[in-house]
Amino acid sequence: MKKILFALYNLLLIIILPLFFVWMSCLYFLKDKKAAGLFNKLFPSLNKGVNEPDFENGVWIHTVSLGELKASANFIDLIIKKTNKPVYLSAVVKTGYDYAKSLYGKDRSRIYIFYFPYDFYFSVKIILNLIKPSLFVCVETEIWPNLFNMLKKRKIPISIINARISNKSYKNYSVLGFFFKYVFESLDLVLCISGGYYEKFLKLGVKRENLHITGNMKFDLSLRNFAEEIDEKAENLKNTFKDGKVIVAGSTHKGEEKLILDAFVKLNKKNGKIFLFIAPRHPERFEYVYNLVADYNLQCYRLSSIYSSNYELIPPFNESLKKASPVDAGIVVLVDIIGELITIYSICDVAFIGGSMVQAGGHNLLEPLFFGKPVIFGKYVENFSEIAGRIIEIKAGKRVGSPAELFNALLYYLYDEKAIKDAKESGLNLISQNKGSSLKNLEYIAGLLKK
Repeated sequence: MKKILFALYNLLLIIILPLFFVWMSCLYFLKDKKAAGLFNKLFPSLNKGVNEPDFENGVWIHTVSLGELKASANFIDLIIKKTNKPVYLSAVVKTGYDYAKSLYGKDRSRIYIFYFPYDFYFSVKIILNLIKPSLFVCVETEIWPNLFNMLKKRKIPISIINARISNKSYKNYSVLGFFFKYVFESLDLVLCISGGYYEKFLKLGVKRENLHITGNMKFDLSLRNFAEEIDEKAENLKNTFKDGKVIVAGSTHKGEEKLILDAFVKLNKKNGKIFLFIAPRHPERFEYVYNLVADYNLQCYRLSSIYSSNYELIPPFNESLKKASPVDAGIVVLVDIIGELITIYSICDVAFIGGSMVQAGGHNLLEPLFFGKPVIFGKYVENFSEIAGRIIEIKAGKRVGSPAELFNALLYYLYDEKAIKDAKESGLNLISQNKGSSLKNLEYIAGLLKK
């Protein structure tokens, strides 16, 4: 039955391949982010230099995007140091791929970065023939039937670390359980964030002896890789914005910028000088957000321009209004550089985490806590539900469900000194108490490498 189901799966992929290729090619030539790395995903090629070492028998670590890559940075360092094995690092999303290149691109002797292939049989076969890994490690959860099936046939262990699964994905896999049970049974090791995810993976078919709870690697965020750069930029930004409070709206989605801007305008009128940094989740929305700020007749600066002007605030010209913004208008900074949000969190007074006031599942709630900053988020935090609950419990942040609640939460964490102090202490304690997941994961992974 398993062979029949996989044959049908591959037949379906072959049928959709022509349409998929045409559609993705159009997106590629339109420079749509969904088609980034299209040809490398279809026909993997590593383009190694003549003098580069042989990576055969290395560890393949797969991260989907920027968030997973940041979460795995400490684990990747541990793998290289403790196992002395080279690493193949793959990403699906362009932001994750570009960030990996900026972080590890110079270390071509230990880490090789490439786009994760599509799950077409020929694409998977090409990449496995090229890299011949001794182990596959997926950070968080992506299930690829052909890849997992082929890894199993080649006796290459398959592991998922920081494993979690959304309610929607769980339902989908359950409905198609007649097929996916074979995929989940193939997993040699699944290291879960919490007990709730443990039970879901168990019900989907992962063997109990292959399941463990090791915590969340996002608590192990490695600031060491970019600490010097953060410190230098943060100090300059602090000097530039020293005359007021700083709000950061990170990883925002459409609809959330208007909510935060409405609250900002209201706060700015009543409570003295406040600066707002907005970091849209998706780069293609930078221009939209810039123009939205202009509609509010606020002074809008691009972070890239602030860096290039040596941290000087030159009054901007809002082209959409065809006039200069008033000099006393509120100041908004558009974070238009990928990977800079962590630096901005380090200088803020309070952070709003996007993807939470709209149905996007929420984004990383922990990064501001590393700097003792209170966090505010909406009710749509399915991807971080347990962390969100803990943050509320220890009063390191607030959940809001309306524009009025968002305004009041910002006001609370900007000016209530006791609340600010309590949030800082609670947040830092939460991070400190939950560190160590990366090392626990490494111990289990090392066991697979010895087999």
